Amino acid sequence: MVSGVLRRRLGLILISIALSASAADRASADDGKPEIGTAVVIKHDVVATLGEDKRDLQEGGRVHRTELLETGDKAEAELKLDDQTKLALGPNAGLKLDEFVIGKSEGVTNIGVNFLKGTFRFITGAEKKDAYRIETPSATIGVRGTVFDVYVDGKGDTLVLLHEGEVDICTRTNSCRRHNTVGRIIHATVGGVLSAPIKFTAGLIPGLAAGTAFPFVGRALSIDPIKRTAGIVTQPVTKAGRTVAKGARRLGRSLRRAVPF
Repeated sequence: MVSGVLRRRLGLILISIALSASAADRASADDGKPEIGTAVVIKHDVVATLGEDKRDLQEGGRVHRTELLETGDKAEAELKLDDQTKLALGPNAGLKLDEFVIGKSEGVTNIGVNFLKGTFRFITGAEKKDAYRIETPSATIGVRGTVFDVYVDGKGDTLVLLHEGEVDICTRTNSCRRHNTVGRIIHATVGGVLSAPIKFTAGLIPGLAAGTAFPFVGRALSIDPIKRTAGIVTQPVTKAGRTVAKGARRLGRSLRRAVPF
């Protein structure tokens, strides 16, 4: 009888081990979300969502492919991806790391980022420039070796402010333009309209201040210590213009010296 009890207990133990191993195998098989970068700066609340799992992203924490990152009202995040691509997220921003596939032996390289809302800075990394693709609700941005800021408003319109290099911008209606004018903005609308390179004006997106759209201008970031201070605001000659100037003052003293008043 004792022997039978021992056999039953041993059988249960073996079944338990087998089930645990099976669960671990399933978890490993389902883990198709590899780590692709590191958070180097986190200010206030930044939430990372991967599938049904949510966590507060911390400095030094790793980020994953297909992960959604969202910042709070006063929050900011700076990331360095494993190919040395650098990203900054301003307040109330949403970004999804859609693709990050690097297979050197197979010659496959694809890095995709989806800017959903808010403001961002993007600095290319070590991969070939045609490997990068940035999506917004209103545009696709092809990177050609560059530093630029992107703002996506609540309706999906996109502003692209160029600091260095050049980018190709296409709307959802396949209207395309190469942007190579440093210090100027191209505006892509959800309706498919694509502007020429312009300065920031009050009518660009009604109610939007320059400092809200581009809070990184005039600041040194951990991922980008250069204070980029291109004069992006038109000369204010009306009440509306003064509103824009008020927003521009939020960009900092360095930017104010660059604005042609």
